[in-house]
Amino acid sequence: MGTSAGTLTPRRRETLETLRRLVAGAAGPVHYSTVAAAMGISAWTAYGLLRELERPGLVERSYALDSGPKLGGRSRILFAPAILAPAVSFPADLPERLRPAFERFAAIADEGAAARAYLAEAGSDLGFHLGYWLARLETAGLNAEIAARTVLESSARPAAKMQTVAAMGLGAALSRLEKARLATRITAAAAGFSALLDDAQRASEASLAALVDAARALPPPIRRHAL
Repeated sequence: MGTSAGTLTPRRRETLETLRRLVAGAAGPVHYSTVAAAMGISAWTAYGLLRELERPGLVERSYALDSGPKLGGRSRILFAPAILAPAVSFPADLPERLRPAFERFAAIADEGAAARAYLAEAGSDLGFHLGYWLARLETAGLNAEIAARTVLESSARPAAKMQTVAAMGLGAALSRLEKARLATRITAAAAGFSALLDDAQRASEASLAALVDAARALPPPIRRHAL
């Protein structure tokens, strides 16, 4: 029975998204140890996750001979995402999914707690992702919030606007995250959101525009200042 990218567990999806980013940067398949280093996990854990993704056809394995003097021509196991048509769906209530996520994460001041909650549920819901990144900018302060709203009001394409907001939110989150491994995982999640937006843009830019409109319509947050 097949498995789509949208139905993966958060851990497997993170692995797939990390692999996509690394393969794009290397312009070809990469060794599983490269994926391990990017995710902050052991090489064998990464290998196991990639093999799990290989079974439903989401990842392809290949071999390359390494002619280095120390390796004596041994083959190296490489992985790359399978070339599949993007399976992006746009539920009718997509814009309405944004506000609950935004309000939920805006109420979490602790960056680590917010990141863990986000990573535990991150899937293919674009509204959920955008709500998280907008919330991190809101908690970062008024200047960050204004910068995000400026991006949303710009003339850029919808996917580009949301990718910029996520990049800004990632910068705000990383400045307040103390655990390196959590920072690595949230960085991979931001890259995964960007990849989702690339796929979604090819499927329906109008749906992304509606999501941006919903983000622009979010009411100004009620700030609680310590006395």
